[in-house]
Amino acid sequence: MSIIDYFERGGVVMYVLLCLSIYGVAVVMFKIYQFWNAGMFSHNTFIDKAVREIREGDIQKASRTLSTVRGPIARIMRVSLDCVANREISQRSKEAEIARVGAADIRYLESHLRGLELIANIGPLLGLLGTVMGMVTAFAKLEAAGSRVDPSLFAGGIWEAFLCTVAGLVVAIPAIAVYYIVDALIERVRATMRDVSIQILALEDEFKRNEKELKRKEAVKREIEMRELEDRVRNAASNTRSTPQSSSTLHLLNPRYGQF
Repeated sequence: MSIIDYFERGGVVMYVLLCLSIYGVAVVMFKIYQFWNAGMFSHNTFIDKAVREIREGDIQKASRTLSTVRGPIARIMRVSLDCVANREISQRSKEAEIARVGAADIRYLESHLRGLELIANIGPLLGLLGTVMGMVTAFAKLEAAGSRVDPSLFAGGIWEAFLCTVAGLVVAIPAIAVYYIVDALIERVRATMRDVSIQILALEDEFKRNEKELKRKEAVKREIEMRELEDRVRNAASNTRSTPQSSSTLHLLNPRYGQF
């Protein structure tokens, strides 16, 4: 007996379970594409590099590092970095903006996840429903047979009824397994996003100190350059005064120079 024969003997509930299985496979394929596009399968080596650059006060270099990376972790780091660099907003506003962006990314990653949960919950129930309906049909045939009861007829009706239970479990078990795997991946991303955002906010004071130090070094450098420029101008002026002027030059300065 082929799989199609088993499927047809299961009744109308088998078609519902088939639709659920097709939807479950579509959700799994979509989540793989979604996670791949979000860069969740790549190594997060950029985190330590960006945090080190922020700690050193080089916010532009950190922004360039994060701009080349895709995914929710890099996005929340860019938002946190922008909030730290902005001196005009309060600490509460910074935390609210980071929480808003992080929640939006998590909602995107959790899209269609409830579909897998739905399949895992109602798959066994649909299988049980099909089994009960098959048992009712089998007992109805047994009653119609009267005194001419055929045990094989009753046994055949029972195993056909239990086909729906088997199909429901076959659909539900992979769905709930994939659900927990995807939920674990999202939870890991959520924890990483929370960790990096808190880490960047905690580096704000150190970033400010490094920023002041960079500004001080730039001011010292400009002052040294100005002094060097003044020294060159002073040396050029002194060289001009010490150089004897020729008679032609004096004649140009004073037309009556030749009369004396």
